[in-house]
Amino acid sequence: MKAKYLIVITAIIGVALYSCVKDEVFQGPPIISNVTLSPQVPNVGEDVTVTAKVVDLNGVEEVKLYFRVGTGTFESVTMTAAGDIYSGEIPGQTAGTLVAYYVEATNILDKKAVSPLGAPATTAAFTVGAALIVMNEVQPRGTTGADADWVEIYNGSDNPVNISGYKIYDSGGQSGSKAKMTFQNGTIIPAKGFFVIVVDDAATANPAGSNFGLSSGGEQVWLENADGFIIDTFTFLSTPDASHTYGRKPDGSSTFVFFTQITKGSSNNNATSVNP
Repeated sequence: MKAKYLIVITAIIGVALYSCVKDEVFQGPPIISNVTLSPQVPNVGEDVTVTAKVVDLNGVEEVKLYFRVGTGTFESVTMTAAGDIYSGEIPGQTAGTLVAYYVEATNILDKKAVSPLGAPATTAAFTVGAALIVMNEVQPRGTTGADADWVEIYNGSDNPVNISGYKIYDSGGQSGSKAKMTFQNGTIIPAKGFFVIVVDDAATANPAGSNFGLSSGGEQVWLENADGFIIDTFTFLSTPDASHTYGRKPDGSSTFVFFTQITKGSSNNNATSVNP
């Protein structure tokens, strides 16, 4: 009999604990990830499709894309769903136009999330007809010195680009709990060229300041231009070991792979790779 009561009591406690965990885990806002542009650098008059992965255990109510042309006011577009991938379109603009944008997701409990964090004060942005500058490959399993964690930046344009004053950072820099890492004056990437910046805490000789380590378990990294607009965000996955990196193939594309042949500072196009 005592054993029977013990089983019943244990079951009740289990349900109570589950309910507590459920309340804690399931009541948060949606999670937005993998926000991408297509094309990443639009030509004059070319529409831009913004996609984002949005998940929520309670259920997603609505996802909106907000965009602002130049210094105008934000307009909104309701994004359409294909599974957990949502997409919305920004109309084509004239040459040199700066377009700022962000994504807002709302779940059925009316909890909201935005990407980038801090929107609308902080936004992602693109300039029509501008050079393609993106994070192209990351090594999150570095050690020290020359083998420390690094991020490769790619210039997909046909002209050299000066990235002096650009900033790169992880969640610490995004939240403001840590200073962002700034590219030094005179940092120029040649046309279709590459620049590697060491970001690891262990790289004490790195003069860029505010070093940060990349998590081998995966995380998000941001790149912003000298005007403070986010021009690329890179979410890399858990990396198996130091013989692997994670990046774009072909260079500058929206297709991401694990590289089993590391191509630090050079093209990823012909490197040996496997799908995530």
